[in-house]
Amino acid sequence: MKKKLITLMLAVLTLTALPLTAFAGSDMGSRYSDVSGGWYTDAVLKYGYADIFDGGDHKFQPNQKITRIEFVRLLHKALGITINYFAVPDIKDYFTDMKNDDVGAGDLIDLVTAGIVEKGGSFKPSTQLDREMMVHWIVNALDYKTGGDYPMIKILPAPFDDDAKITAEYKNDIITAQILKLTLGCGNNMLHPKEGATRAEAVAVTARLVELLATFGQNDGLSVDVATSAREENDTLVMSLTIQNNTDKAVTIAHGGQKYDFKLFDETGDTVYTWSADKSFIMIATSTAIESGQSAVYTETLDQDAWAAVKDSAVSFKAYITGTSDDFTIDTDGYAGEITLSK
Repeated sequence: MKKKLITLMLAVLTLTALPLTAFAGSDMGSRYSDVSGGWYTDAVLKYGYADIFDGGDHKFQPNQKITRIEFVRLLHKALGITINYFAVPDIKDYFTDMKNDDVGAGDLIDLVTAGIVEKGGSFKPSTQLDREMMVHWIVNALDYKTGGDYPMIKILPAPFDDDAKITAEYKNDIITAQILKLTLGCGNNMLHPKEGATRAEAVAVTARLVELLATFGQNDGLSVDVATSAREENDTLVMSLTIQNNTDKAVTIAHGGQKYDFKLFDETGDTVYTWSADKSFIMIATSTAIESGQSAVYTETLDQDAWAAVKDSAVSFKAYITGTSDDFTIDTDGYAGEITLSK
């Protein structure tokens, strides 16, 4: 991954240290009862994903410290990162305290593969995410999405008053984030690098990153998320494909009759099951429109006999969107998912 070196070319530029809370949000209302009118409202509306943050009480809890795994899930979803594997890696090879069926494990595997999160030791998913680590991951994500090729004014910003507390290996990332206005400090020219970031700060920084990527022409696929699952239930296999529209307008998929498909593969990559193989489709042009904030969900069940016939050989799974769209990029190679077996 290409990393940029920040050099002093002119003079020290004195920047007014605005709070990390300076993301301008308007009072637009929210699905949460505790964010309306907050500075973070706009960011929460876009990136306060209910499946990550809503504990069932319809509250976002903006001042609560975000955990490491919550931020991983947030960043993975906001950036629309999709990585296809011949065989899904075992997260135990990356972190000693994680299992593949843990919440967010698949997202974490993708972020490690992308070079956004470094592997090794314990991940400590439920502990708070320090601000300097959040910035480090944000800059890594920027490098991943751009290949490290983005415009940067090479002027060293004024240091935070607590600059000495920043871990040395993260200082360059924090300078990058300052210059690009991804990180604005916490007021009084302080960063408090080793304090936990709040949920509000996390969604605001994520919103800034996505907006910055859009100015670099990196907005394709950032706001339409595709999720898959294949789980064993009562000796059957339930396969699911979810297309979530997080943009501010409807997206449309054009189909030639068939809308989706599911496939299972053996350890050599050969197909052992194709859902559409014994199906007939009327070859007529149709379309699927997904409104802003809505999703399209397709689910099929492989019955007991069919699942039993391939269970011992099936090691990987993919779902497919069979169609085209002018609103987002459809991965014609399919979307990989884990096969979750009953315990």
